[in-house]
Amino acid sequence: MKVLRQGLIYVMCCSLLFLPGCDFRDIDLRLFVLVIGVDKSENNPDMHRFSFKIAVPSGDPKSGEENSLLITQESASVAEAIREVKSKVDKELDFGHCKGIMYGEAFARDNISKIQDWTVRRRDMQLLMYPAVAVPTAEAVLKVQPSTERIAGNSIFLALSEDGTESPFIIRTYSFDLARRMTEVGEDPIMPVVEASAEQILTINKVALLDKKRVKVIMSPDETRLYNLLYSRNLSTNFGTKIDGQLYEVNTDRTRARYNIVTDKPGEEAINYKIRITATLEEKEDPRQLEPRDLDAIEAQLSKEIGQTVKKMLEKIQKTGLDPLGFGLRYGGTHWNNQTEMQDWQAIYARAKFNVSVKVKIKSTGFKR
Repeated sequence: MKVLRQGLIYVMCCSLLFLPGCDFRDIDLRLFVLVIGVDKSENNPDMHRFSFKIAVPSGDPKSGEENSLLITQESASVAEAIREVKSKVDKELDFGHCKGIMYGEAFARDNISKIQDWTVRRRDMQLLMYPAVAVPTAEAVLKVQPSTERIAGNSIFLALSEDGTESPFIIRTYSFDLARRMTEVGEDPIMPVVEASAEQILTINKVALLDKKRVKVIMSPDETRLYNLLYSRNLSTNFGTKIDGQLYEVNTDRTRARYNIVTDKPGEEAINYKIRITATLEEKEDPRQLEPRDLDAIEAQLSKEIGQTVKKMLEKIQKTGLDPLGFGLRYGGTHWNNQTEMQDWQAIYARAKFNVSVKVKIKSTGFKR
């Protein structure tokens, strides 16, 4: 027994010789990649142009001094581009803080599936990162440095995550959700659009609709707001209307959109939307004090106009054949013929009629006595 114990101790001691040492690098030996941009190469159709926005560790971030570096590299694959970029820096690239990937518009209209698959597979990339379409190019967007930015690259994340600003034109999208929608049957991907509109200004007020691989349609700002009204709950935004030449603007407090798919009669299928909006009168051109009947007229006019514009937006999406709101997923989840239900839905969706019912309730005129 004593010999056996000594033998085990000897084997354990010998096994320690084969253990590798620690490969940890201190923070001063790391460069943190915050955003990756992907564009089509202008010179070689088989190559892509990758842009890496890198934060250089410094002192106190509250001091307002941001140190960042933008490196571009043309390569056939993102993995090869990273290896080549490593030869241009003196420290290790760290992707643990990478929060976004920007697809240039030309690249996004081609095929993003390969790069998106890489972001999901790479071990140190966050699934909570924010993908977006960059206009005109990803490199141009990454070059913009807003004067309000205190940490390198943080302005993009504060906007896309809605942690810093809350806008009815921004639709928050995560990398894991984009990857899911690219393989999901009955629901198509969406991404926000980031536009470099000036040297220090980034504009995010549009949404891009994709099929399973590429961008097919970029919605206008007004269409994006209406899409967000259906996509999100309790959207904070404004709607305006004119009555007798006088402008009235309301600010929404609570919003809710529901729909059901009616397929009882073949050839007369419909998607019925019910939208409920509670709002406050925020602005008016009419100088007189409003009466209850005036508020009723404003509510009726807003309900009618919003219903018409939402229906027009839904019909526009329907003509593209895309399904970003997941109607097909709802249909598939409520029917049991798994072999043919999605083929049936494709035929139903192409001819379905949209019925939109909107009810606006103005709870306050905003007037303080």
